[in-house]
Amino acid sequence: MANPNPTTEIEAVNIMLASIGEAPVSSISNTALVDVSIAKSILDETNVSVQSTGIYSNTEFNYPIEATVDGELLIPANCVRIDTVGNSATVDVVQRGSRLYDREKFSFTKFSGTYYVEMVLLLPFNELPQHAKRYIVVKAARRFQARYMGSEALGGFTKDDEQEAMSYFTQCEAALEDNNIYHDSYDMFKIVHRGAPRRAIR
Repeated sequence: MANPNPTTEIEAVNIMLASIGEAPVSSISNTALVDVSIAKSILDETNVSVQSTGIYSNTEFNYPIEATVDGELLIPANCVRIDTVGNSATVDVVQRGSRLYDREKFSFTKFSGTYYVEMVLLLPFNELPQHAKRYIVVKAARRFQARYMGSEALGGFTKDDEQEAMSYFTQCEAALEDNNIYHDSYDMFKIVHRGAPRRAIR
């Protein structure tokens, strides 16, 4: 019987190994196993590339960041994209390392109070929803077999498989956005609550 639980990282690597006809492994921590090491590296690379585009589960909407006593805005180490939104939208900032830089004041240390941002965070593979895991695994497996064997192996994943996984991923993302647009979209909130007292969306 197929495993009814969400795909784990080791299961993802074993799916990739199976795509080139290799036997599954019980651990992915043994770096001496070259096939496993390469598969894990490509899985990580694909995980980062997909998440960096911004998906619903790894995006924080109108997230409050309070300036430190030194006037800095510190951001999470796993943040890959960030911008000010809502009441803070006019503040022109860019990410530099783990801090935000004010492009108008040419400074890291002239912030005060609370600022609201939309940011994309890189999450561990095991924290992602299943539709995202499926797309990442199929994409990673096809990359793995293409780089490892130079072609799509018999019984492996094809471009059509990747396209199918991406279509399902896109449908799930669209459904999540539609279901939550009234709660998490700042622009929609302004339309629905036009004339009401202004407040920050948490």
